[in-house]
Amino acid sequence: MHNLLLAIFFSSCIIVTFRLFSILRIDNLQAITANYLIAAILSFLTWQGDFSFSELPCRSWFPLSMVNGVFFILVFFVFARSAQKAGVAITAVASKMSVIIPVGIGFLIYGDHLSILKIAGILTAFPAFYLVFKKENKPLEPNKKYILLPLILFLGTGTNDSVMKHAQKFYVGDEYLLFLGVVFTFSLFIGMGFLIHKLIKTRQTINVRNIIAGFLLGFFNFASTYFFLRGLAIFESSVFFPIFNVSIVSMGALIGLVIFKEKLGWKNWLGIILAIITILFIAMA
Repeated sequence: MHNLLLAIFFSSCIIVTFRLFSILRIDNLQAITANYLIAAILSFLTWQGDFSFSELPCRSWFPLSMVNGVFFILVFFVFARSAQKAGVAITAVASKMSVIIPVGIGFLIYGDHLSILKIAGILTAFPAFYLVFKKENKPLEPNKKYILLPLILFLGTGTNDSVMKHAQKFYVGDEYLLFLGVVFTFSLFIGMGFLIHKLIKTRQTINVRNIIAGFLLGFFNFASTYFFLRGLAIFESSVFFPIFNVSIVSMGALIGLVIFKEKLGWKNWLGIILAIITILFIAMA
């Protein structure tokens, strides 16, 4: 049970950390790039098998790790901006409801069984999104500032999870931590490329505060993944996934309300409840 609780705790810490970045004026690019350095190092150190960096490109999953590396850092940037601008609760909902994308792909491509509960979960996702994004007496306009962030996060996270599901289903096997180490490394290289370009273009300098914040984020990032994998190895998927995803959505809503004083109307709360129902339907199918 402690693995599940720690996975929920550290995943919630990531959302809170991104929200604090805007308050403390932490540079997202510098912090997120530093985050992947720590996450990659911890992944390789935690891997208990033998390996050499020179033979990693020969792994069958290596090309997919490159794809995931690109998605990881891009989605993380959107995650940060969404938590800072759209709110913690909405960001948590968008990231966890993205489960309907790999579920849909599993049905269309892998021939997964489509049950009544899965259909119900997919159908309840639409009103859930509408209500979560509804502001006062009128829905947010599509071009409203920052409203696209959680929608992009939903699509990006769902696509990223789908690629990872494909890699795990056909290639990764028990080398999941090693796979993540390579993914984090590619994300690090991409972040360094963007960071160097920005430093040259703007003549900014690297701030130690940003790097320290990134190292803390990297620890949370790795820890949430590590305990997620350990918990998944102990619990049945039908038990683990609904508890984990629903807990993150619920924690996100409570954190946004209690800590960051985010104002949500009754329709927003109804949307969050529907989002939880959506996740339960899909996970329990």
